[in-house]
Amino acid sequence: MVSKVFMVALMLYAATAGAESSHYTGIKAVPDIKVDFQFYRVSGPDVASLARQMTSAGTARANGHIGMASYQLSWQLQTRPEAQRCELEQVRVTTRIKVMVPNWMDKAKASAAERQKWDKLVAAMFDYESRHKDILLESVSQLGIQLAQLPVERDCAALEYQAWQRGQGVLASSRQRFSQLQQQTDHGRKLGLNWPKGI
Repeated sequence: MVSKVFMVALMLYAATAGAESSHYTGIKAVPDIKVDFQFYRVSGPDVASLARQMTSAGTARANGHIGMASYQLSWQLQTRPEAQRCELEQVRVTTRIKVMVPNWMDKAKASAAERQKWDKLVAAMFDYESRHKDILLESVSQLGIQLAQLPVERDCAALEYQAWQRGQGVLASSRQRFSQLQQQTDHGRKLGLNWPKGI
C-alpha cells in the first residue's frame, strides 16, 4: 500500500514538473506612442468672430470645432514557429495621436476679457482631449499586458488570431469609454468647452 501511494505521488510530481506554462511569460511589450500637434491660424477681433470663422472653414480644419483629435491603436507580434509551438518573442503596441488646435494670430490686439474667454475655451479643449488621451494610453498598457500573456499556441496563425481577438476587445472597451466621457461631459461643454451664445 505504501509503495502504491509513493508511486502515484511520484507520477503526479513528474507530470507537474514536465508541464509547460499555458501562457507566455517574460515577453517584452514595447509601446510606440507618438503625438502630433498641428496648429491652424484664425484671426479676428474677438472670440465670437473666431467661432464664426472656424465654423465656416471647419471642413478643411477641425470640422467646425475649436479643436480635434484623432487616435490610432495597432499591435504587432514578433513570433517564431518551432516544432512544438509558436514562440512569442516580442509585442509592439503602436499609438498615433493627432491633435489639431487653433492659433489666434492677433490675440495680442484683443481686449483682456476676450483673451481670457479664449484661454478658457482652449484650456477646456485640452482638458477634454487629455481625458481621451488618458483612456487611450490606459488601453495601450492593458493591450500590451494581455498580448504579452497570450495562451501558448502551436500554430503562429492561431496566436495571431488570439491577439486580434484581444485587440478588438480592448478597442471596443476604449470606444465605450470614449462614448461615456462624451455623455458625461456633454461633449466637453460641462468642462467649459462652449461657444459664445448666438454663434
